[in-house]
Amino acid sequence: MRPSFDHVLLTRFSAVLHPDAPPPDEDWLFYRLGFFVDACLPSVLSQRDAQPFDWLVIFDDRCSADFRAQVEELAEGAFTPIWTHAPFTRDGFAQHVADRCHSPFVITTRIDSDDAMAVDLMASVQAQFAGQERLFVNFPRGIQIDRSGAVHRATILSSPFLSLIEAREEGRLPDTVFVAKHARARGHGPLREVRAPVMWAQVLHGTNLANIVNGVRVHPRVVAKRFDLHLGYDATPGRARLLRGRATQLGRLARLWAAHPGELTKWVEATAWTARGTHERPPEAGAPTLTDRVQEWESRTRVRVRDLRWRAKGAANDRLPAREGVVAGDIADVLARDRVVVLAEWSPGARVRPDALAAATAWAEGGFGVLLVAARDPWVRLAAPDLPADVALVRRRNTAYDFGSWAHALATWPAVARKDLVVLTNDSLVGPLGPLDELIRRIDAGTSDVWAATANHHPAEHLQSYLLAVRGGALAREPLAGFFARVRPLESKRAVVEAYEIGLTTTVDAADLTRETGWTHDELGLPLDVDLSLHGWRALLAAGFPFVKRMLLTAPQYADQRSEVAAVVASLRDEGRSTP
Repeated sequence: MRPSFDHVLLTRFSAVLHPDAPPPDEDWLFYRLGFFVDACLPSVLSQRDAQPFDWLVIFDDRCSADFRAQVEELAEGAFTPIWTHAPFTRDGFAQHVADRCHSPFVITTRIDSDDAMAVDLMASVQAQFAGQERLFVNFPRGIQIDRSGAVHRATILSSPFLSLIEAREEGRLPDTVFVAKHARARGHGPLREVRAPVMWAQVLHGTNLANIVNGVRVHPRVVAKRFDLHLGYDATPGRARLLRGRATQLGRLARLWAAHPGELTKWVEATAWTARGTHERPPEAGAPTLTDRVQEWESRTRVRVRDLRWRAKGAANDRLPAREGVVAGDIADVLARDRVVVLAEWSPGARVRPDALAAATAWAEGGFGVLLVAARDPWVRLAAPDLPADVALVRRRNTAYDFGSWAHALATWPAVARKDLVVLTNDSLVGPLGPLDELIRRIDAGTSDVWAATANHHPAEHLQSYLLAVRGGALAREPLAGFFARVRPLESKRAVVEAYEIGLTTTVDAADLTRETGWTHDELGLPLDVDLSLHGWRALLAAGFPFVKRMLLTAPQYADQRSEVAAVVASLRDEGRSTP
């Protein structure tokens, strides 16, 4: 008789991945729940011919009572919700699995909350069991359904739909399938790639973090044949429409593979290994693949190309004729003010960023003269926008990031440095999304030489430079005068942060100048290791800071927050437009 096993399906719905992570937004939770209800849940409930299995789903417990009630209702007879906001680790499910399993062997399978499994996936996993001490099991063939309803073939070695068979050991928690990142499973045990029909579906939508369509378009009949789900997709495309879609997708793949050779290698490698049929790959530390090597080469090449481009642009800005000077507005009006804002702006095109113009206008309406310093490469023409009174637009060479723009303004117009209050800010901020009243009030309430909207504690405690205020003409005296006079182009933004952002705080402290922040971690109720500008943006907005960082809307590492940030930005802008 074959040894017995317990089988547990594991899903992270809204598991906390970092200690400083804020609770997920309610809109995001219900958005994600829609995919769970339409795709994941029905596909799991429709499993055929499988021995009984448990399903554990982790949820962040910092949610509304309404959301929790809906989850509990869905869970009845289907899955066990685990409510927690402890940061998820590789053994995050281990104790929960151990509490439910009493057989000599345990099988754990993973599925994302917005994906689906074919009707026989769990039975097919169980069919691979033969009392193995340790074995990862994967079905490489699947599909991807994108937002348009198109269905694409997908083949992924060591995919996100991985399972782990393991023998139980007395006094030791099971590892579970989350012991390794799915793509690195072979670093933790042998991996069996099983030849089988399409066994899983990835649902691609606006908040996917890392999924890329890397396969050809196929007829959607495979969905009805292999899955039981309620997701809307283009079930009956005409022949001509399907052929056009396939041709379009082939064009996309050609562009993807040309730009990212590692994606082509991944497809070739997965296709080649799958063609061999069911096979078992031995464990190997790090689980290196040809794709890994190509992607490492690609990464190194991109860095080299970026560095070459950086150096070429720097040389061009140093040697080509400069177009520095006043583009629009009256410098005399700006310098007549006792309080001046120097706003650093950059764009690859001719137009000034709309948010920079909006911020300049708001500062001027708040009683400041505004010097908008636009950094441009010499071959770019800078268009002159309409500006309100007390705002002037000047152009400078595109070097040294924001510190270069501030240093340029202070060197070109020394009267600015002698002003009683100088605000240094930049176009990394989206907004203003509300009045500047609270921001200006906090600046005026400060008594220190140098004020910053927020401070950061990584990699060292320092004032964040996206919005600074310097009082009493301190910019015209040492050591700050010398600090800005020594600003030079550096080879990377990281070097700028270390030398100038952190360096400014070091200079202030060494000279016994005083410094303070307008919004503190303590006031906002957030741990010191939280970057307030990126992970505390909701609390900052609620406390009267009228901007959010542009990175939240553009950088890939914040893709999980993007839809929420965009919705809040749009809502606040609409609210501002409707204000009489």
